[in-house]
Amino acid sequence: MKSEYYELRLPPVAKKKRPVKIDWTPEMIQKLIDSFPYTFNNRLAKDLGVSQRSLIRKARELGLEKEPDFFENHRGEMTQMAIAARRPNPTKGMKGWCVPGGEATQFKPGNIPAIKKDPMLVQRIREKRNNTIARERMRLRLGLDPLTKLKLKY
Repeated sequence: MKSEYYELRLPPVAKKKRPVKIDWTPEMIQKLIDSFPYTFNNRLAKDLGVSQRSLIRKARELGLEKEPDFFENHRGEMTQMAIAARRPNPTKGMKGWCVPGGEATQFKPGNIPAIKKDPMLVQRIREKRNNTIARERMRLRLGLDPLTKLKLKY
């Protein structure tokens, strides 16, 4: 019998292209130095035509910081920006809304769980739990590693 095997060849993975390096012109750097302390980063980045991350990186490189009372002076505007940035939950507050297709797995009215119907099942569960605890306590006394994630005191 001849054994055959097949070599699994995956298609080549396309490498992520790195973003184009930004050439900071002297005018851009001067505008950044002049405007950074009192202008929001998103507005300044849009004016300069760079990403916010690139703007922040360059500002740190140049040792720039916001003016000391910038956040206090713009607190209301920043709150409005944060509210606008939040994704609204379209189902919040809609009475009676449920996950589509979830009705099949919901408990039906009048359904009684098996644990409430069968007292012997409750007894078996209790005995098994107590035996596990006793076994783990014995392992703890003997200095053996636990077999469960129970947090027991000696």
